Amino acid sequence: MKKVLGLSFLAFTLAACGGGGGGDSSSSNNDGNNPPVSKAEVTGIYTGKTNQEQNVVGLVDKNNKFWFLYSPPYSAGVTGFMTGNFTVSGNTIKANSGKDFYFGGAAVYSTSISGTVDSKKSLKGTITYSPSNQVTFDTVYETDLNNTASNLATIAGTYYGESAIVQGIEDANLTISNTGVISGKGQSGCTFSGKIAAEENAPYYNVDLVFGYSPCYLAGQSVKGVAYYDSADKTLYAVTETSSRDNAVLFLGTKN
Repeated sequence: MKKVLGLSFLAFTLAACGGGGGGDSSSSNNDGNNPPVSKAEVTGIYTGKTNQEQNVVGLVDKNNKFWFLYSPPYSAGVTGFMTGNFTVSGNTIKANSGKDFYFGGAAVYSTSISGTVDSKKSLKGTITYSPSNQVTFDTVYETDLNNTASNLATIAGTYYGESAIVQGIEDANLTISNTGVISGKGQSGCTFSGKIAAEENAPYYNVDLVFGYSPCYLAGQSVKGVAYYDSADKTLYAVTETSSRDNAVLFLGTKN
């Protein structure tokens, strides 16, 4: 069974190879004589690395829900993603109910995250699995990627790549119509369908999928999440989770 998706986000992360960059904004400090700090903006696309030399590509939507893909250490492949909801106070971020869907190890972990955000500059913090198991990350806000507006006409077409759930990875294809209707099929014969919609004034798309029945592992179940299209290499990145948050679906594919 494959442990790492063959498609990589190496090109997607080139801007982050020099490190996190961008410190905390000095305007976030409050010595007691200044007005209260306004809430920093965390929405956007970020790239960077962890202290374990894992590449990271992340998206935070308008509701502060985050989706961060990561690679194995010292590799460009994709082996899992994390998701949850940030709460923001000043320039401090927290997420107490995060999930790490680790396809490489067929496991789901509960996490908490604490860190800081510098609006439209950087996002960094610590992911805690247990008191003795922590990972730090350092990412930068990708201005060019964030200035790319989502558009259904841009992503319409057929994609060939791989899909993953916690239990395994398989080759798959996915087709998006001009109106955002999705249909797809995995190598196992599992089918799925749904809808993708452009988020207004944002670089990402909202995704709703439902799986067919046998032989699908998630037979009849629905998942929701987001997608991003990298026009440079015609690659679609879609990340979704079940309503119970006990499983997730990741699709990476290149437009034909």
